[in-house]
Amino acid sequence: MSRIDRILASAEQHCREQGARMTPRRRQVMNLLLAQAGPQSAYQLLDQFKDRYQSNAQPPTIYRALDFLVQQGLAHRLSSTNQYLACDHITCRHGHKGTVFLLCDECGGVQETPLAGAAVSELEQTLDTLGFEIQQEPLLEVHGRCANCAL
Repeated sequence: MSRIDRILASAEQHCREQGARMTPRRRQVMNLLLAQAGPQSAYQLLDQFKDRYQSNAQPPTIYRALDFLVQQGLAHRLSSTNQYLACDHITCRHGHKGTVFLLCDECGGVQETPLAGAAVSELEQTLDTLGFEIQQEPLLEVHGRCANCAL
């Protein structure tokens, strides 16, 4: 079983546990995300989807699948670049309370890492003080230069 097949199987299991359905189209979009080395725009994914699965596919096809995958925590949308990528922690069974994305402004690379528990606790405490309730796992995007580009 390939790495992508293992991740897709884990993603499908996650959906079943959440009472959600991983349709063939959602699986195809997830497969495209997993095959990428970095984040992709919805239109880049649409072009790949047309080439590989359905030549007459329209943008709503991709956007609906991406919305589902993000909602299920299987993919992430990077707000600052309006791009999507598969979650690096799909097969990871320990819970994360937040994610930090390190975005390299030189090479375009993205590294995903769990937000430290203490940082999440501090954030939650600050938001509680302000009466603000978090609706989903916090995502933090940090722009800069990766280790390779900083050399």
